Amino acid sequence: MATTVQHDQEEPDWVVAHDEAKQRTALQQQEEQLRTNLRIARERLAEQRRQREHRHPAKRSRREDDPPSDDDFLPADYDGEATSRNARPPGTTPTDAFLTPEVRNMMQAYEASLRPSSVIEEPETRPKIFFASRTHTQLAQLVQELKKTSFGHGDDPVRCIGLGSRQHMCIHEGVRRWGRMFGTEAMNERCLEMMEGRQAKRCEFLPARDPAGQAQLDAYRDHALAEVQDMEELVQLGKQMHTCPYFAARHSVRQAELVTLPYNLLLQHDAREALQLSLDDSIVLIDEAHNLIDTILSTYTAELTQAQVEAALSQVDGYLQRFATRLKGSNEEHMRTVQVLLRALQSFCEQVGTAAEPLPSLTTSQLMARLGGTADQINVSGYADKTSLEQPGHLAKPQGRAHPMHAVEAFLLALTNKAVHGRVLLTKESAGVRLKFLLLNPSDAFQPIVEAARAVLLAGGTMEPIADFQTQLLAGSPADKFVAFSCGHIVPPDHILGAIVDKGPKGLPLEFTHDSWQRPELLDELAHALCNYGNILPHGVVVFFPSYASLDTAWKRWGQTGALERLGRRKQVYSEPKEASQVDIILQKYAASIASPSPTSPKGAILFAVVGAKLSEGINFQDNLARCVVMVGLPFPHSKSPELAERMRYMRRASSAGGGQDPGRELYLNLCMRAVNQSLGRAIRHKDDYAAFLLLDRRYARTEIQSRLPGWIRSQVHEHDRFGASIAAMAKFFRSKP
Repeated sequence: MATTVQHDQEEPDWVVAHDEAKQRTALQQQEEQLRTNLRIARERLAEQRRQREHRHPAKRSRREDDPPSDDDFLPADYDGEATSRNARPPGTTPTDAFLTPEVRNMMQAYEASLRPSSVIEEPETRPKIFFASRTHTQLAQLVQELKKTSFGHGDDPVRCIGLGSRQHMCIHEGVRRWGRMFGTEAMNERCLEMMEGRQAKRCEFLPARDPAGQAQLDAYRDHALAEVQDMEELVQLGKQMHTCPYFAARHSVRQAELVTLPYNLLLQHDAREALQLSLDDSIVLIDEAHNLIDTILSTYTAELTQAQVEAALSQVDGYLQRFATRLKGSNEEHMRTVQVLLRALQSFCEQVGTAAEPLPSLTTSQLMARLGGTADQINVSGYADKTSLEQPGHLAKPQGRAHPMHAVEAFLLALTNKAVHGRVLLTKESAGVRLKFLLLNPSDAFQPIVEAARAVLLAGGTMEPIADFQTQLLAGSPADKFVAFSCGHIVPPDHILGAIVDKGPKGLPLEFTHDSWQRPELLDELAHALCNYGNILPHGVVVFFPSYASLDTAWKRWGQTGALERLGRRKQVYSEPKEASQVDIILQKYAASIASPSPTSPKGAILFAVVGAKLSEGINFQDNLARCVVMVGLPFPHSKSPELAERMRYMRRASSAGGGQDPGRELYLNLCMRAVNQSLGRAIRHKDDYAAFLLLDRRYARTEIQSRLPGWIRSQVHEHDRFGASIAAMAKFFRSKP
């Protein structure tokens, strides 16, 4: 634990020393008291486990959550000083992005009131380690691994707490049901409304705003930190203690030594402020960091359609018609401002939609100038949720609904983020105009983390090409502060074989450009090559295509020519489904075909997949599941993409790189090769694993491409200008393996 003590420079040294000693003693006493509380909590948890099988947990009756009344959608009296656009309250996260200022203030007031003025605030434990990853599943895996170490068990384990969204941590069935009906945005709104509800409607799991409520939160904290627990266990603890784990986990952060949290809660400045997370003097470790740049850019992206604008305007008109006579103070004035803004957006979309010239991209200031003003936000979204209940067929597909006012609010919030490095793209569609806000500079969001933390570690199995992290994420940091470390693979070099194949079996050059996918002779050459490899490659083979369109084109051609049938005589053939719900089913069938080959497909199975889709990341094809990974072509991003064009233009404007390098082209190449490397990384998952990697495109031999491969593959890759040479190399490699 560490603290900083400030003194008047004129005080004598002995006074300063005495004061510091006194504060150190107080800190030590508080730390000892916390450790005592945790030891008692551990003993209680151990006793509960011993008795669990001999007793039945008491069942608490739960109230049904009544739908809100009209009064619930009236805003509180407006305080222009507290909720102005220039002093917007913090608290906007991807899951909280649709909360009105009134509701955000409500949450902050509640959290502040939980600590009575008579209670001395306990010092924060420092330094902390913040561990962030993409999904709660990955965070749970970390916690389970931590439990296996000396830090995760014993008499004094590391104090660990996990943070998450209401979707994962709420235990109020009524709020969860509201979320299932209308989505996470509505779930957030409903939860926060119940924080200030009348006693009959106030959330039963929310601690009271008094010393007893403070003691309830402290008790949860002691039990949560007493042992290393994952989020599922923290939620179960909340149920047992009848305490909201969502808020109680936040309360526990101050005394935690290790905090696990998903990307969004770390990367957004507003989210960190809402959670009162201080990164000062802490270690920030970001797992799966190859996703980091794209994650930051997508987090700050927002879209709005003309149809959503028109529907939101209709909702606001209805809101005012129903509540105008009941709105207090200046609330009606601000609702009218929302109405004016929506009408301006509607008019702007109509003008753009009828314009003959190409649609330009706009800075946020240019867009607001075209609209003619700004507006404060009021809780129209919640009312939109309620009124949708009255519409026929509202339960047809509730999880997929996105209410228009939510989209408007999210878009307006996005416009407030680093306007100078943002662009609004305009596109015409059959249903009208679409507006899309893009953040072009990810360092705008990441640099504050770097400046606050003692150290930031970006970790990943496949971080190449690494140059993007320095040029895009850390552009504002001194070059000597950036340290890159790349170790060799855990397996010995002879467990890896890489082959760049220039030509197919009939000598046709293999170069899968965008136009070449329409050449039947090249598709036939690819099928012939895969059939030949299928004769010698054992067990499972995963073949990655650049896109679903290229895979669909090849699949259709091979169905017509009988190539799929010929390939199926060697290996059972599977293809990655577009529906996420079907992925596990296909994987199970694929694994079963490898484990128990059939007489008609004696050499295992082959799985066709798509780069950047569901099977190219997060899936471990270890051992026989992927004795070979095949890359067909290069997955360059669409060169006509307006988003990519904006990013490339920005990189060219912002970069001062010399040597004739084109920063836009560097970005283009790096995006492609990072996707390739992630796909290749699906194989080789432990020290005894082995696999071959086939790169079926002669462009892989180019220096600018080959130099961007991971070092552990690059050192073992060989170019084959004759197809037969690659067959011989593969056969020799697998003959040497068990």
